[in-house]
Amino acid sequence: MERYELLIKSALLPGRGEVDVAIKGGIIARIGKDIQAEADYTIHAGGRLLLPSFANMHTHVPMSLLRGIGADLPLMDWLQKVIWPLEGEFVSPEFVRAGTELGVLEMIKSGTTLFMDMYFFEEEVGDVAKEAGVRAGLGFGILDFPTKVAKTPDEYISKAREFAKSLKGDDLVFPVICPHAPYTCSPNTLTKAKELAEELDLYLHIHVAETKGEVEKIKEEYGKTPVRHLESIGFLSDRVLCAHMVWLDEEEMDIVKERGVKVAHCPESNLKLASGIAPVPDYIKRGIHVTLGTDGSASNDNLDMLEELSTMAKLHKGVNLDARAIDAVTALEIATEKGFSAVGIKAGRVEEGYEADLLLIDPNSPHLQPLYDPIAQVVYSAQSSDIDTVICKGRVLMEKRELKTLDEERILYEAKGWGDRIKGFLDRLNSQG
Repeated sequence: MERYELLIKSALLPGRGEVDVAIKGGIIARIGKDIQAEADYTIHAGGRLLLPSFANMHTHVPMSLLRGIGADLPLMDWLQKVIWPLEGEFVSPEFVRAGTELGVLEMIKSGTTLFMDMYFFEEEVGDVAKEAGVRAGLGFGILDFPTKVAKTPDEYISKAREFAKSLKGDDLVFPVICPHAPYTCSPNTLTKAKELAEELDLYLHIHVAETKGEVEKIKEEYGKTPVRHLESIGFLSDRVLCAHMVWLDEEEMDIVKERGVKVAHCPESNLKLASGIAPVPDYIKRGIHVTLGTDGSASNDNLDMLEELSTMAKLHKGVNLDARAIDAVTALEIATEKGFSAVGIKAGRVEEGYEADLLLIDPNSPHLQPLYDPIAQVVYSAQSSDIDTVICKGRVLMEKRELKTLDEERILYEAKGWGDRIKGFLDRLNSQG
């Protein structure tokens, strides 16, 4: 009798009914009725819904420790008056590790097994991701202005190179080159980042066209909108993931499609910071590769991809006055398979031959009953607390809401300690003026 590492029994797979799923080497090896096989570990799903896990394609996970600060400010005020001063005071390896543990804890409990992160001291983010057993595409943030981690663009590039080389070849965690944005990186810095990505065969991850103010700033400085500016310096390709992409015109959309650029849509962050609403249905109609991200929980204010995909689907219906603008099936695909495939990972589908990044969702809640259309009801009705089990590349990270790889009690205790320190700093700032 064949033996598997993991066997899921009696799961409800939308479109196929009740099935068993056998996993070997982190891959979905068999899907069928009543699979008779030996397994190192068996999960009895008991009719729970089986779906792919989520891919959070743009975030800044360590900023979980800054959640809720600077609410109700537009992006540049939020950055310049709140976030950058706090980061100048507190960002350290210890801060990044604690914030990452808190963020990864939240992501596992809400069904995410891949996240794309851009921050500093990313080696700490990588260590936490490996310990937790989640996938992560990580990049050391590259800027033109000095911070406590680097003083010059060349120093940022050097640190990015060093970090990327330290991660190459890892099974779950992979390096990405992350120039922050066209308004914080000169053409020379962006070109060097692109050359580094090409040298090391890595993806690029960057913020682009997030606000009207950014668009006007780039036009004033370079005579072009952000996407045209990046195109003019040869930056854009199918290895580039652009976060936000709110303010694009028709010609820019054509450029993005032609170059194969991937888009990371962050609707809740864009709404909260009053940045605008990206024309995602237009992107989809053009065949542009759209993925979904939460942004950092300091601007969202959570890392809940289930909430994010529900917001996305409903937001675009309302803005476009079209109930079919983004349907439930498309929304789920954007939050799962489109994210994984954007960075070359064959996951995000419950199909034989795909890597086993999976969720089991308990439908036995009042807000999910009666269950007529599982996908639509997950997208529009489910809550992250309904996620019962989370599997990443065949490894069980949470089962029956019990975390297998992280110490939730310790992580929350340490996060509260950081909160006390940050609150004390803010109180001193407020008392001074």
